This record gives sequence, structure tokens and C-alpha cells, in this order.
Amino acid sequence: MPAPVLALDLASVSGWACGEPGGKPLHGSIRFAAKGASHEAIFANAMQWAEKKIVCHKPKLIVWEAPLPTTFKRGNSTIDTTSVLFGLPAVIGAIAYRYGIYDIRKAETRHVRQHFIGCNPKRARAKPLVVRKCRAMGWSVEDDNEADALATWSYMCSLLNPRLALAPTPLFGCPA
Repeated sequence: MPAPVLALDLASVSGWACGEPGGKPLHGSIRFAAKGASHEAIFANAMQWAEKKIVCHKPKLIVWEAPLPTTFKRGNSTIDTTSVLFGLPAVIGAIAYRYGIYDIRKAETRHVRQHFIGCNPKRARAKPLVVRKCRAMGWSVEDDNEADALATWSYMCSLLNPRLALAPTPLFGCPA
């Protein structure tokens, strides 16, 4: 039996998906702290949440979308946003390591989108396409964070078992 994969879309509201490749993943999204909370509050709650997920689901591999360098979003990104986007992977990675999970991977957003929706449009266009694809696959998602985590989970599962790569592939490229 394949080991569970925990996929994350880490941000102020984070999406998660966990399951065995080829199975039906559990998924959701979580806000680690109220808007305006300190980084320490966000990281402490993320740490506690990650510990519970790891103990409950026992993943052997954790993957998250790699945060983009802040130079990609010049003018829109603040030091606070950057601290959260780069701090959450550090916190989650440290907890995983503490629980003996050493297979921790980063997935590039463009690779995840290419796999899941067949193209890599800009964020504003990509988010609804990913949500729509999740729903088409029978995954009821509440928001785009959860959808992004499911897309990342699907991508990682396809790398672990290439036969799974065809499941989300659109027949004729990027949806209109």
C-alpha cells in the first residue's frame, strides 16, 4: 500500500490535501491565526496544526508549492507577507523532520498548473480553473487554497506513480 502524501499550499490561509496516490484525498483549508496576528502566533498555530496532521495521517512525503522570490511580485509584497510565505515552510519542515519525515519536496507552481489544468496562466485566471478542475474530479472545495493543495497533491502523486498523470489532463489543452 502506498504511503500518504501531504500536500500544502502555504499562505495566510493554507490549503492541505492528504492521501495515498490513486486514492481519494482528504482536504481542507485553514487560517492559522486571525488577520493581523503576529508571525509568532501564525507559526505557533501552524506548528501545532502540522503536528496533529502528521500524527493523524502519518504521511511519508510532504510537498508544498515553493514560494516565489519577492522580486516576482514587486510592489504587491510586504515584508510581513514575505515572512509568512517563507516562514511557514520552515516551520512545517522542522516539525516534519522532528517526526522522522525526511522526504520534503517543493513543487513549482507552473509545473503543478501545467499538470493539473494543462497550462500556466497568470494567477487571476489560474485560480478559478484549478477550482473548476477539482470540482470536475469530484473534490468539493471551499476555496482556491484547498484547490491548489489538491492540484499539488495530484502533481506529486503523478510523479510517484506516472500512471496517475493522465487523470486531470485536459483533452485539448488549457480550458477556455
